[in-house]
Amino acid sequence: MFLKYLLFVLINSLISRSYSVSPFDVKLQAPAPITPNSEDIGEPLLLTPLIKSKDIEKARNLSAVEPLLDDSHIASNSGYFTVNETYNSNLFFWFFRKNGSDWQNASVLLWLQGGPGASSLFGLFNENGPYMYTEKGLLLRNMSWSNDYNVLYIDQPVGTGFSFTDSPHGYIHSQEEVADHLYEAVTQFFQLYPELSLNAFYITGESYAGKYIPAISYKIHRMKMANLSNINLKGLFMISALTNGLVNGLANFCFQVGIIDFRFKDKLEKIEEFAGLLIRSKSWSLASKWVNHFLGIIRYVSNVNLYDYRKHSSSQSEGWEFVKFLQFSNIRRKIHVGNTTFDDISYKVFYDFEEDMAKSVERWIEELVEHYSIAFVGGQYDVRVAHPLVVNVLTRLEWNEALNFTSGRIPNRFIVDGQEVGYYTSYQTLIDILIRDAGHMVPKDQPRATLVALDRFINNRFSDNLAP
Repeated sequence: MFLKYLLFVLINSLISRSYSVSPFDVKLQAPAPITPNSEDIGEPLLLTPLIKSKDIEKARNLSAVEPLLDDSHIASNSGYFTVNETYNSNLFFWFFRKNGSDWQNASVLLWLQGGPGASSLFGLFNENGPYMYTEKGLLLRNMSWSNDYNVLYIDQPVGTGFSFTDSPHGYIHSQEEVADHLYEAVTQFFQLYPELSLNAFYITGESYAGKYIPAISYKIHRMKMANLSNINLKGLFMISALTNGLVNGLANFCFQVGIIDFRFKDKLEKIEEFAGLLIRSKSWSLASKWVNHFLGIIRYVSNVNLYDYRKHSSSQSEGWEFVKFLQFSNIRRKIHVGNTTFDDISYKVFYDFEEDMAKSVERWIEELVEHYSIAFVGGQYDVRVAHPLVVNVLTRLEWNEALNFTSGRIPNRFIVDGQEVGYYTSYQTLIDILIRDAGHMVPKDQPRATLVALDRFINNRFSDNLAP
């Protein structure tokens, strides 16, 4: 049987080279990292020495971000947390307080972008931050998550966005290392804001963050169980979450929605099967290559955007206009990054995580769902993390309420402002939400529905389905 598959691989690789694609969770044809000119715009603000010396007031004053617009009501801080002193590895953060005087009582949200290697500033400017950047320039977003919550954006792993290291040994390759770095950064954040340290803490993010979120959550959980942390983790809110390398069922999904025909469905199902075989044999790197190859065939044949099959494949590079904004000297000075290279999509990070792409974090989710609320949120038109793939994950989970969650429950209608915007299935701590008329970037396509879903998740109000 294996020889049969090997022959299939060799033949298919010869006839299908043109189907191979660039990183499957990033934009097309990403440019080289952008380094600004030599103008003196300060140095990257490393806050860890001040935090260690307990000079918190100075750290907060130095990291305060001057207004970017006529927006004095938007209070934010930015800078760097050192997460590995040996290699001088530093993670860039940008923290936005909840609007209003009661920010010290509000929940804290951590937002992580996917990739691997995509800057979390993509989410800030395109999906849920107080700012948005368009052809008209910088604007304020009315439906920002920071209207109701304290929101922390972190560029990670090291090498992503504004985050950097001084040594080639400072780059990381696994979710365990992701967890270690993020735990160090989050710990320093709560030292910088001790008044928030006991507030409810939720970890959110998108796409490949479906691995980062369980990784850092599991690390926090273990530290809490050992009485080594008081971080008040309450839940995981994962959007278009990629939790493993399996693509079983995606070919059938593409056939059912009409973007491939039955001939390619049969071919793709063979690749699905082979990729699964590679994963079961722990051939991680080869499995990742074949999943990427599989997705490339879908895009080549269908000519659709894998993140929203209503759109042409050329639209897959949209949403990165904000990168130009971050090169302005006055902006770099305000957000305390100096002349640090900004790598909006780090191919270095992407390929360093090639083996990790095929691995699963479901074992951590199974442990976490026994202790914390977990929401999976998906978009109706997403191909990359199509809803059937999410259902596959949820029905595989082994936890105390698995039978109750999967026992043929009819999805509930998700109603917002009197309109049906999606469907959800829930039982105790686990919620599966499908948002209508949305692709992979659900908060961008349906900001109101996503924010209501987040509010109901945090306030444990999903069962009543009442407008907030």
